[in-house]
Amino acid sequence: MISAKPLRLVDPRVYRPRRKPVTIATGFVYDDGLVFCVDTKITTNIKTNESKILWFASDDRKFCMTFAMAAEDLIFAKAAADSCWQFVTKLDLAAATMVMVHKAAEFALAEFYREHIFTHPDRTPGAFFYEHLVGIWLRGETRLFVSHETILEPVREYECIGAGDYLAKYLIRQYRKVNPGPVTLEDATLMATYAVENAIDYDERCGGEAEILIFRNSGQMDNAYRTVLYPNYGLAGTFQSEMWKLLHDLAAEQVKGTADTVAPGLVESYCERIREAEAESRRWGSGNFSERPEE
Repeated sequence: MISAKPLRLVDPRVYRPRRKPVTIATGFVYDDGLVFCVDTKITTNIKTNESKILWFASDDRKFCMTFAMAAEDLIFAKAAADSCWQFVTKLDLAAATMVMVHKAAEFALAEFYREHIFTHPDRTPGAFFYEHLVGIWLRGETRLFVSHETILEPVREYECIGAGDYLAKYLIRQYRKVNPGPVTLEDATLMATYAVENAIDYDERCGGEAEILIFRNSGQMDNAYRTVLYPNYGLAGTFQSEMWKLLHDLAAEQVKGTADTVAPGLVESYCERIREAEAESRRWGSGNFSERPEE
């Protein structure tokens, strides 16, 4: 006779699918405000595209907050952003300082985590729920923060979150290495869109389209900028492709021992292709910009 063994109760959290970082979001501090850029891929049971930027404004338009989100789904991320906004707006914003708003936002996130995240059955070590890039505008002053669970860490120049952050940071560092000066709107929008578009192309956990929001020190928010079509992501990619072709050809000629005589012609041909690509991009990019009015 086989004796029955007692059932062993296993912690269900161990066998739940671990939440993993997905999507890509970037945030930049430029000389007159902030720039956010995100992809629009939503990973749920049905893959869809949806905006991952939330922004709120007080009735008197003297205080605004923006949340760029990276999450497997947006339920927790949106709820945390809304909870943060609702709590912060209980302050006397006419007298509040940026430090007071920062601390109030962190307190709101801590309360949200205590009620909804720390007690969640998926709460295993290293489990991922959401990340935020948070922009705060208060009476003509803007600040950028990145969330680490209940902490909002100040960002001085730029930050990237989500599955594609490694690639975005690599590309941005390359740009800043040769352009180390003050970051302008043109710098920020070019870096943001190039990084996000490359993450969409390369990382399968990123997708959809690149969505951008400009958060100006004046309090105005829009997504129109003069370099939207020129110089753009496509032109940068063309330059990069032509560079690799040139390096390939030069290396081949070096092996054959003909580099000294052939290299000048290869370089001139490369420069001509670059000039043609730039002219074509400029033709497409002319006359297509229009300021979008504040919503």
